[in-house]
Amino acid sequence: MIIPSRPLSVSRTSTAATPAPASTARTPKAFSSVSTFEARAPSKTPTTPVPAPQVPVEDVPPSKPDPRYDGLKDQALINALHDAVSKHKDLGYNQARKVIFTTLDNHDGVVTCVYTGKELKTNKIPSSNVMNTEHTWPQSKGATGAAKADLHHLFPTDSKANSIRGNYPFGTVKNVKWEENGARFGTDEKGRTVFEPPDAHKGNVARALFYFSTVYNKHIPADDEAVLKQWNTLDKVDAAEVKRNDVIETYQQNRNPFVDDASLADRIADF
Repeated sequence: MIIPSRPLSVSRTSTAATPAPASTARTPKAFSSVSTFEARAPSKTPTTPVPAPQVPVEDVPPSKPDPRYDGLKDQALINALHDAVSKHKDLGYNQARKVIFTTLDNHDGVVTCVYTGKELKTNKIPSSNVMNTEHTWPQSKGATGAAKADLHHLFPTDSKANSIRGNYPFGTVKNVKWEENGARFGTDEKGRTVFEPPDAHKGNVARALFYFSTVYNKHIPADDEAVLKQWNTLDKVDAAEVKRNDVIETYQQNRNPFVDDASLADRIADF
């Protein structure tokens, strides 16, 4: 059975069940002046752990375009994507963290911070003083309820790096105040305080935020969106990102369509 959020031409093995009926289409949103990125009942998760991604980090050819989105752009495309992927299982935050640290991002017993590259050997949720869960879209800016536990924008991060990022927007740092492993914190060319992930995670951040904006009807400010679209092109989808999308689907029963087809973002002028 084909999962609605996956391009129809893509054939990947999945254990996900058919998602619930599509929700009401999203209505156009007004431009937000906020300078940063501004539920359902918990359900059972698979009883058998899904193998964590064990694939090389290399670019993969993009999937063939999903015919459901042919000819659509801007708000019409956003509405179609929203209907396709917004319904999913809400794992609850504790279960989502357990999945991240024991299965999804655990490779041979080791979890790696997506910002600093620091590694932690663990088989359970670690102390938050050591490594915790990064909400790519901050909780203080709208990642609440089911969104708080949505694996498509959650990643393991070193606690210090997570604290430094806080709820600041992502951007290109010109004046560095902190730096590690290619991740930077400081101000951009306009003097805004921003956080910049390492090159290898820039595209992941962009596609996670495009997904979040589409599913949860959240606006991305113009300056932030411009940077994210650059990153979406700079850091192309790799095999590990595709595999992560596959595994998340087995838990949440939905996919990130911007991972399946990164070019969708170029057809939306204003997230």
